Amino acid sequence: MASLSGIRKRLGGPIYAVADQCIYSASQLLLSFALARALSPSDFGIASAFLAIVSFQYIVHTAVVHEPLLIKRYYAGWSAAWWSWALVLAVSIAGFLAWQFTSFPGPLRWAGVALIAGYEIFWISRSILLVGRRYLALCASGVLICIGYVAVLIGLKPASWTQALLWIAVIQLPFAILVAMSLRQVMAPLPAPADARALTLGEAASYGWKASLSQFMSWIMTGGAILLLGSSADSVQGGLLKIYITFLLPMQYVLLALGYYILPRLAAGWTSDRRKDAFRLFVKFVVFGFLVAEIGGILLGLLGPYLVVLAFGRNYGGMDFSPFFYAPAIFGLTMCLRTGFRAAGRPGALLWCSIFGALVFAAAMLAATPPISYIQTINAMTLGFACMAAVMMVWLFFIMRAAGSDQPG
Repeated sequence: MASLSGIRKRLGGPIYAVADQCIYSASQLLLSFALARALSPSDFGIASAFLAIVSFQYIVHTAVVHEPLLIKRYYAGWSAAWWSWALVLAVSIAGFLAWQFTSFPGPLRWAGVALIAGYEIFWISRSILLVGRRYLALCASGVLICIGYVAVLIGLKPASWTQALLWIAVIQLPFAILVAMSLRQVMAPLPAPADARALTLGEAASYGWKASLSQFMSWIMTGGAILLLGSSADSVQGGLLKIYITFLLPMQYVLLALGYYILPRLAAGWTSDRRKDAFRLFVKFVVFGFLVAEIGGILLGLLGPYLVVLAFGRNYGGMDFSPFFYAPAIFGLTMCLRTGFRAAGRPGALLWCSIFGALVFAAAMLAATPPISYIQTINAMTLGFACMAAVMMVWLFFIMRAAGSDQPG
């Protein structure tokens, strides 16, 4: 019985973390499915462009709020929390307005602002619950958001992409209650104890700006590409690219869940005498993530033509799924390698690797024959991530070797 209890203790956390991310992934999949069925292909492409802005917001939220809070465990006080959250909202709305006035000149689309506010409330609730290890509430919130997407988009049948986005924003608002109920879990007692490792606004911002920029380079190749195609005259191409990336979400969220679960342990062991154990754990994680992504990619390459009709409808039955046989493995590899940079405290090095990949992607897009299609974008994206992964592995090898030579024995 003692051995079974030990197994449950070791596996329970990762299983719950993966289960929560699978449910969250399912909610985003259902959102894409429902939007594609409720809207015309052209409106779906425009809605996908707006959701690409939200994916940029998620990058900022993850870098400024989620990851620093996960490592530090709680905020130093109320002001650090509110200012961190306000910073994410301010940067996200500024990015939306810049895109709004350049790509959609005319009246301000308040649906975009509402979408940003709603999603931030939802993500803050998830970050707080994850820090508190409240996996049951996390899973329940994911199920509720799934039900909300289907009920609103399929049941109410919005007439336009504007109505659809406003309804999505409204669905997120009740999670403010969950945030209010969970705040005590991430606030240190005031005054904080002498040995507190609480997160201050300065620490969140310092960690966040480099991490945000590195994630932004990856966003350029994914959400930014959707934004580019969705804002073009042929907005249908943006919707097709959105569908392709949507099929990557389950693998992405599972690897994110495992990476975030082991991140505190890796970060604690990276600069201690347990560094070799941390490095071995990291290598196992990278190999496991690469294999999972490759197996998932092969299955999607074989089943994709059938799944896309089943999920999105016959309007999208002619998609080319051949890139799935190799692209997801490369994408998954870069995600796993990011965990090593985070644990080693090297957001600057991660930024340079990400810039290199984004430059390769930009060069491939400029060399593509116009008009740019979703399949050309996918090939450029895969090349960019492959070059990024190669540089990341070389850089990590030298970081590990240099750091390892400084360790005694």
